[in-house]
Amino acid sequence: MLAQYDLFTTNPGISGYRLGYMEIFNWGTFHNKVYRIEPQGNNSLLTGANASGKSTLIDALLTLLVPAKKDRFYNQSSGNEKKGDRTEETYVLGNYGNMQSEGEASTRKQQLRDKNTYSVILASFTNNFANVVTLFQVRWFVNGELKCTFGFSTKALHITDDFFSFDAKGYWRKTLDRKYNVNVPKKQIEFYDTIKDYKDRIVHSMGLRSDKALTLFNQIVGVKVLNDLDDFIRNNMLEQRDTEEEYNRLNDSFARLIEARTTIEKVNEQIAQLKPIDEKARHLENIAKALDELQTKREMAVYWFAQKNLELANAKLEELNEKLLKLNEELTKLNVEKEELKERERALSLAIENDNVGQQIKAIEREMQGLEGTKQSRQNKLDDYNKIVRKVGFSENPTEALFLENSEKARTERDNCEATLNEKNEEWRIAKNKEERIGNEITSNIKTLNTLQKNKNNISGRVTEIREMILQEIHAKPEEIPFIGELIKVKDSEKVWENSIEKILHNFALRLVVPKKYYRQVSQYVNSHDLQGRIVYQRYENTTSLNSFQFREYNEKSLIEKIEFNPKSIYSEWVKDVIVENYNYICVDDLDEFYRYGEKVVTKEGLIKSTRNKHEKDDRPQINRRENYVLGWDNKEKIAAIKEIVRGLQDEQIQNAKDIREINAKISEIRKHKDVFNDIFKLYTKFEEINWKEVARTIQEKKEEKEKLEAANSKVKELQKQLQKVHTELDTLENVTIRSKDREIFQIEQVELVTASKRIEDALSILNATGMFDVSSFEGSNPEVLGINYDNSEERQKSFRSIITQQEEEKKEEKNKIKYEVSALITQFKNPSEEILQKYRDWRSDVHTLPDAQNLHLISEYQKFYEKLEKEDLVRHEQRFNSYLHETLINQVSSFRMFFVGWERSIKGTIEMLNESLKAIDFSTSPSTYIQLVSLKKTNADIAEFRKELEGAIPNIREVDSSIDGRRNHFDQKIQPLIQHLRDEQWRRKVMDVRNWYSYRAEEFYKETEQKRNVYESMGQLSGGEKAQLTYTILGSAIAYQFGLTKDGLQSNSLRFIAIDEAFKAQDEDKARYLISLCKQLHLQLLVVTPSDNIHIVEDDISFVHYVERNGNESRLFDMPIEIFKEEREKFLANDNAN
Repeated sequence: MLAQYDLFTTNPGISGYRLGYMEIFNWGTFHNKVYRIEPQGNNSLLTGANASGKSTLIDALLTLLVPAKKDRFYNQSSGNEKKGDRTEETYVLGNYGNMQSEGEASTRKQQLRDKNTYSVILASFTNNFANVVTLFQVRWFVNGELKCTFGFSTKALHITDDFFSFDAKGYWRKTLDRKYNVNVPKKQIEFYDTIKDYKDRIVHSMGLRSDKALTLFNQIVGVKVLNDLDDFIRNNMLEQRDTEEEYNRLNDSFARLIEARTTIEKVNEQIAQLKPIDEKARHLENIAKALDELQTKREMAVYWFAQKNLELANAKLEELNEKLLKLNEELTKLNVEKEELKERERALSLAIENDNVGQQIKAIEREMQGLEGTKQSRQNKLDDYNKIVRKVGFSENPTEALFLENSEKARTERDNCEATLNEKNEEWRIAKNKEERIGNEITSNIKTLNTLQKNKNNISGRVTEIREMILQEIHAKPEEIPFIGELIKVKDSEKVWENSIEKILHNFALRLVVPKKYYRQVSQYVNSHDLQGRIVYQRYENTTSLNSFQFREYNEKSLIEKIEFNPKSIYSEWVKDVIVENYNYICVDDLDEFYRYGEKVVTKEGLIKSTRNKHEKDDRPQINRRENYVLGWDNKEKIAAIKEIVRGLQDEQIQNAKDIREINAKISEIRKHKDVFNDIFKLYTKFEEINWKEVARTIQEKKEEKEKLEAANSKVKELQKQLQKVHTELDTLENVTIRSKDREIFQIEQVELVTASKRIEDALSILNATGMFDVSSFEGSNPEVLGINYDNSEERQKSFRSIITQQEEEKKEEKNKIKYEVSALITQFKNPSEEILQKYRDWRSDVHTLPDAQNLHLISEYQKFYEKLEKEDLVRHEQRFNSYLHETLINQVSSFRMFFVGWERSIKGTIEMLNESLKAIDFSTSPSTYIQLVSLKKTNADIAEFRKELEGAIPNIREVDSSIDGRRNHFDQKIQPLIQHLRDEQWRRKVMDVRNWYSYRAEEFYKETEQKRNVYESMGQLSGGEKAQLTYTILGSAIAYQFGLTKDGLQSNSLRFIAIDEAFKAQDEDKARYLISLCKQLHLQLLVVTPSDNIHIVEDDISFVHYVERNGNESRLFDMPIEIFKEEREKFLANDNAN
């Protein structure tokens, strides 16, 4: 049930707070004395001549009751609400005019006080229960800045008794605190340093509906005819509600929902990226399993082949022994036959030897036989010699002189080879060192490239890794904690100076800028961690040197003119100031100019003269290379330069590998030649060792001698023929038949039996070492081993082992390929694209604990993470999203809609209550009429669209639950568009203020017939008096509403005081009296401010007069009852008439 107004409650027993007295000290032109008005809760009049100080007193009252400067306007009687020549400071200083000195164009303010003064204003209100509310404000200056303490007390305070002990250090507050707050159950005096707390205390203690009542008080003081009735009703008579809080509540719920959905999208993205990692991890597991199976197969094969070889070798051994026995029997028979032939040979030889010629022939034959052996030996050695010298291009079949020449030449070439070999070994060592250096440089540059591509700046190395650790720890963005180098770059037109500028700013560019917001967190992290590197950071406190506010002109050759700053960074101006102060070197073209400057000068070649006559030039290669530059927020040039370096290094790496191969080949060739030369002079020391021709000549001579002896003896010749035949038969028997048998026996005894025994020994060794294996299924699963025999067993075993080795190599190659691919996937997962990082801010924190791509032995961590995401996290986030979705659909959106439904009902109820009050006020007496307020729905496309979207956002539970995705579809199609639309702040403020849904007007009705007489939509249709009367009527209703003058329960602690500054100079007396009558109906205490010529309008309705006059530059105040004022006025008029 809505509370009803009763505007005609005139019983003092239920009236509220009224002004008892007001005091001021050092306020405006009221100087160095306490001035006081004391209406004692009654209507009173503040009067005096123009510019006497009336508005100064009213502004003091406004300052006490309307503390927010935006809600009040000083000197309202001037008719200009925005007039700015009166401020709290000018009132404290006592400004009273401007003065222009002779010869000066400008004026200066004239004032009664300086900034060593202080000011106090105070007002005390009392209700019918003798409850007191005293408001006070004390102002003073600290270092030229005006300070203020706001106060509230339930005791009647006085400036003379309570504030004359003021001191700038604040002891006066402690004095008052001890005086009023010691040994009492509840504080009797309270101090506030903020306007909000002070204002809230006034609103609460005086029963005001909201702080709009204070704004209304300000409007009443300078009451004017309403120009816009619709706007006044909307903003002063209807409750304003916190739409932003309601929107934020809905938006927070929406944000949680979006966050939950974003988390689901992130998890799905992570699952999508982890799935191929998991698949490849499983592939690696299968490969490892296959390799284990191959290893098992290899081990089983060893056992199976050993077992099989033992079986085959034992059978072979038995076969060989039988064969050997047979061969030995055959050999025995042949040896008997051989002995018989030898016996015959001896008989024939003896017959020949008994002949003298025969003896000579026999001696020659023995000598020839020895020479043949020597000849063959020398021929064999010459053949070996020729093979060796042929390799190095020396002459074959040499003469003795040439043989000696070859030996000496070989010795010399051997020494040359040794020297050349030493040189080539040194070349090989240098090339290997170069190979290592190039590899390290390529790795370093690729690491730098990765860092540059990730950070989008020109800074790489350990400092970037340290910054990344800091950012992850404190959840900051790179642009919030940048390197100074990211904020500076050399202008394109000044690139010739880039190398010199880089040298000057290099160390400065590597500093981090840490804002105050993150300073403690960064310092905590840096202090508590081993950074394994060096970092320098500088605290940024958003302070800029005064130079930033001055026009600065630099030498056109100064460094600051050759660089530019990142326009998107808030730190750029600060960095510029630091460079100007510390690094603004003059860039000169030659040494003559260089000598002219005492310090801070640099040449294009990089010669730097800093302070204290320090000169420096650093031409180390790594300093001058572009890839080591650190300035710039765009690293495309540096990336391109490093890529070019990497390509060059890769080309150099390929060429170096080729050089190493060539050097190795050359070293091998030289070593072979060296060995050949060494053999030539070490293995062949005498020419006789290869001179077989000399022996051949001797043999020929002996042969001729033998033939001569044989021709001279026929008997011997016959015996020799028989002997030759025996020789032939014996030779065949010995060298063919017996030798063949010997070879067979030797082959069996020394080779085949040894081989078979060795196989048995090896097989037993293997079987003893491996232990027992169950190989029953081996042949079935490996049919390729079937058909094995003794002769092919080793080859088949070798082939089987080769197949396993090939399969292992293929699996290992496949494993390496998969490892490379999964490493790339892991790297991509841990360092995703900038788009993913922007979309999912916590991606890095999710994955930073996972191992790097180099630690593939820990890949199971990724599989565990994948399984957790898929089976736990995704389900949990889906449930959380559905829970939020349910809450948003069912609770939040419905609650959001009910906020507007409730506000709309409240507006209608408020207008009904106001109309009840207005119905009791006579707007016109002849005939008798009253005013009613009417609200009409606006035709506005934006508001209509909002209301339509709002209604559409309310779900039909049966519909949304009829399908699996019903809730999500409703959210996507109905709720999300509404919230996205509401993010337009201007549109939101317009459509969410329910007061804007209606237009407002006033309608006049006859009391007797209830028929409508007039409709007031625009004030322009009324006369001045009608406008004033309608204004006062509407204001009366607004006062009743905002001051809480309701029938039930608020009278005793409601504010019943208003002040009107010079309200009657523009209206006729009837309308002025209408206003006074209206205030009586509302039981309001009225302080009227008007010039003395209009006093007769109100003098019958007031009890006290507060008279102000100007005495020179100061104002004075006289306070008296109306009766005394009338007496004094009569005396003055009588004297005036007498004169």
